[in-house]
Amino acid sequence: MKSYSILVNTCDSFEDCWEPFFRLWSLYWPDCPARVYLNTEYKTYSGPEKNVVSLRSCAGRTIPGRRRATWSECLKWALEAMETDTVLYMQEDYFLTAPVDGGAVERYAAQMRAHPEIPCIQLTPEGIPAREPSRYEGLFTSDPDYPWYACCQGSLWRREALLSLLRKEESAWKFECFGSRRAKYSRMEFLTVDPSLFSREGYQIIPYIFTGIIHGKWYGPVAELFERHGISMDFSRRGFFDPEEKPPCSARIRNAARNWKTWRSRLELRSMKRRFLREENACGGN
Repeated sequence: MKSYSILVNTCDSFEDCWEPFFRLWSLYWPDCPARVYLNTEYKTYSGPEKNVVSLRSCAGRTIPGRRRATWSECLKWALEAMETDTVLYMQEDYFLTAPVDGGAVERYAAQMRAHPEIPCIQLTPEGIPAREPSRYEGLFTSDPDYPWYACCQGSLWRREALLSLLRKEESAWKFECFGSRRAKYSRMEFLTVDPSLFSREGYQIIPYIFTGIIHGKWYGPVAELFERHGISMDFSRRGFFDPEEKPPCSARIRNAARNWKTWRSRLELRSMKRRFLREENACGGN
C-alpha cells in the first residue's frame, strides 16, 4: 500500500482548471509517487495526465430534486473512496509554480504513519501559523484559537480526522469556520512544518498560487503564470477578481440562506464549547 494518496478537490463547474492544473503538476512533480484522485461530481478528467482517478463522487447517488450535493458531502464521499489513511489535500486552483519537494512530503507522511495520533500537518506558510516547537521532530504546534485552524490549504490529513470534522450542510468556507472550532473543542493538535524552512528565499515544499480563483473569478497572477507556461485560457468567461467589487444582491441573498442552513452546526458547537469549558474548569480545580 502507498504511504499517502493525493486528493485534488474540485467540482464540475471548475472543469476549466483541470487541464492547466495537471499540466503544471506534470511539469513540477513528474515523479510523484502517489495516486492522484480528482474529486469531480459527475465528470471525468480526460487530459494527458494518466495517474489521475476521477472519483465522480455524486454519480449513482440519490440527491433530491434540483439540490446539488454540498462541498462537505462530496469531500466525505471522496475520502471514503480513498485507499490510504494519509491524504495530501489540494484544490484544483492551487496551480504549481515551481518544483515540489517530494522528498519532504514523503518524510512528513512517514511521520504521520509513525505517529497515528497526528491529525494534520500543514505544509505551506499560508496555512495555520506556527506557535512553538512540538514533541515531533521538525514540526510546530499551532494556535487552536486561530480562526482558520482547520485550513484547506495544502496539508497532510489523517483521513478519519478530516472525516470527523465534516458536516454535510457546510460549504468549504463554513467548514473552515465551524470545523476549526470543532477541532479545538475536540482537542485536535494540528501541526505545521518548521517555519524556518521558508526563510530560505523562494523555498516552499509545494509551491503554488494559494488561491487561483476567488468568488468564481480568476486571481490576477494566474494569467502571468499561464502565459509563462504557454497555457491558453479564455479569461473572459470568468473575468478577474476585483477586491473593490461588491457581490450582487442575489449572491448576498444566497449567502444569507446558506448561513441559515448551518443552524445545526451552531447548536453543536455550543454544546461542544460547554463540554470543553467544563473539562477545562475541572482540570483547573485539581
